Amino acid sequence: MSRRVVPAIAAAPLAAALGEAVPPPTFSADADFCVAVMLLGSVAFDMMLFYWLNYSDDSIRAAAWSVLSTSICTFTGVLIGMSWNQSFVYFILGPPEVAGPVKTILGNLLASIGWYILLQVVLMVVSGAVGLRPNSIVTIVLNLKCFGMLLGITTGASSLTMWGLIQTLAPHNLAATVGVLVSCVCTTGFMYRTGAWVRHFVAHGDGVVDEYERLWDYFVQETEDAALALSLSYLLVQSTCQTLMGWMPLKTGQAPPGVTPTRGDVLGLLVCGLGYVLLIPVLDLCVSHPKWPRPKSCAKMVVGKAGAFCLLFSMTWAVADILDSTAPPAQTVLALGTTFLGMVIILVLEYLKDLECTGRKFDQEAKALIGPVAVLIGFGWKQAFVGSLTTITAKVRVMPIPFQTTCMAAVMVAVVVPAW
Repeated sequence: MSRRVVPAIAAAPLAAALGEAVPPPTFSADADFCVAVMLLGSVAFDMMLFYWLNYSDDSIRAAAWSVLSTSICTFTGVLIGMSWNQSFVYFILGPPEVAGPVKTILGNLLASIGWYILLQVVLMVVSGAVGLRPNSIVTIVLNLKCFGMLLGITTGASSLTMWGLIQTLAPHNLAATVGVLVSCVCTTGFMYRTGAWVRHFVAHGDGVVDEYERLWDYFVQETEDAALALSLSYLLVQSTCQTLMGWMPLKTGQAPPGVTPTRGDVLGLLVCGLGYVLLIPVLDLCVSHPKWPRPKSCAKMVVGKAGAFCLLFSMTWAVADILDSTAPPAQTVLALGTTFLGMVIILVLEYLKDLECTGRKFDQEAKALIGPVAVLIGFGWKQAFVGSLTTITAKVRVMPIPFQTTCMAAVMVAVVVPAW
């Protein structure tokens, strides 16, 4: 009996639950080959992290820990947000192909609003604005950074799922894709203004705004910006692909069925990603209005993360030339590649920071790249984990696929988050 398997077939159930088209199998991998790739990838990954986190240079080691922490948060937040959206829509409306696109969008909208409300409530309690107040401000700030970052990315991933679906269903032309971007900004901005009004009402309930309420407001705004930047950067890259190549990638960055990215597509998207990253210092130089610090900071996050998505999609297409991009071996290679590339970027930035010709301003711009590098690594890990879940749920099914995926993601998060 042949030991050949077609891992791409395993992607069908989860892709159907997501409402995505399933690319046809393009590669048949021997089981021994799959195990070998996974084993070598795991060992290389562990050794690379060990070397990176124990680097002799203090600044590089600190940057490595910062990137790793943010990457873990990105990985878990995106995994929770997207898997919960799938289960929520399935539970309320049924499978996407039965519910239809409009109801699916409305279900994702409700899920996104729910995450935003949870973000407000959790940070309100953790900050001490309402309820018991911890004795140490340092403890409050650390808890706000932890839960704020995690919930911000989760909210952003939930919103990304909804707006990505809207952009996919909209006409594939420049006006429509830009219209989706503008709609995302306006709709999310209205939701944020409503949240700000609620915070103002709660903070002024006793006539005095204390430091706990100020901390609540500050960290909510910070997480709101991170969530909006995640959605906008993804939509921006999808619009870029549509403009340059005439087609949009799937949610995972893979080319749609019947489309094979050329080397020119890969290089073109890489150049666009570099251009987005270079916009970070340009925004610092050109936007200096004192009343625009928050829009400026959010815009820098958007272009930085857009550069990360461009790089991630390009690497996905490059790996797809060799392996089936829907199979776990290819996704392991992609996760390993994004981690290695993230390490190289940090090493290069730290080397440039140590040069005499660079100053404090360059150090600030280099620090702004921590988030994009973390997005690159975090989404690379997320794709590898989702690929593994897809393979498992295709072989072993004890409940509807969205629920089973969410439960397995919850188990993974329960292991990762406490250690993080």
